[in-house]
Amino acid sequence: MGEKNITSQNSIIHSRDFAHAYYDERSHNSALTRHHHTQNEIVFVKEGQITFDISGESYIIKKNQILLISALENHSTHSICTPYHRYVFVSSMDLCSEYIHDPVMASAFIRSNQQRGVIDLTQEAADEIERYFKLLVSETANHEVKWKERCAVILFDILILLYRSNPEMFLIEKNPEELNVIFTIKDYIDHHYSEPLSLDTVAQNFFINKYYLSHQFKEIIGYGFKKYIQLIRINKAKILLQNTNLTVNEICTKIGYDNINYFIRLFKEKEEVTPYQYHKMYFKNNR
Repeated sequence: MGEKNITSQNSIIHSRDFAHAYYDERSHNSALTRHHHTQNEIVFVKEGQITFDISGESYIIKKNQILLISALENHSTHSICTPYHRYVFVSSMDLCSEYIHDPVMASAFIRSNQQRGVIDLTQEAADEIERYFKLLVSETANHEVKWKERCAVILFDILILLYRSNPEMFLIEKNPEELNVIFTIKDYIDHHYSEPLSLDTVAQNFFINKYYLSHQFKEIIGYGFKKYIQLIRINKAKILLQNTNLTVNEICTKIGYDNINYFIRLFKEKEEVTPYQYHKMYFKNNR
């Protein structure tokens, strides 16, 4: 089935970018340059071994292991043991925010200090995970009715399976009410990033002390309040640069900045290229 488009408030998103799963086999060592991706990613290694470099840290993933990578983190990979077989599921941040409302499950893609690392699977769990991935490959390839909803259900099942065997890789449920408040604020930022956002105004909107919000947001989400807004805006800018022919100035305005020089500097610090260079490299119509 051909690629469909999904129209959102701020951009045109291709359905392939909403969620996509695939199976990959390699018989020789290879290296990949840094990924400028805009999606959450789950990698399940069925055979072989691979090294991921994520935000300056290295992770070695072997047979029957799985790694979750946040959309806000660029990474590079290279296989170091072949034959190398893997399943990969990539999904936009919207999939989690729209369909997964349990903050503990949603925390799988949050890089707090509580949950980093490779998840080991028993053979039984690995077999079940593979069945889930095969379903994801089929759903994201065929785009049948309610395919997005089914992908969300399958993803939720995968996260529950991982949580049962490795709860330490998720946020600890010390205070469910506290988690709900912080994740509600996170979701608010995810959907209102184009508007003026400040710690003071958001704290007032949610009737919460701004110093408490600042501390808890960093503790739970893993990024400071201001840093998270910057990362979300850069992520949305990358999506627009990949999928539209808007000017850099137009994109700057759409993601909530009124200073184009600041936006360009911030983008280059994060992506190591300017927005214009990024657009030339990744604009889909030029591929």
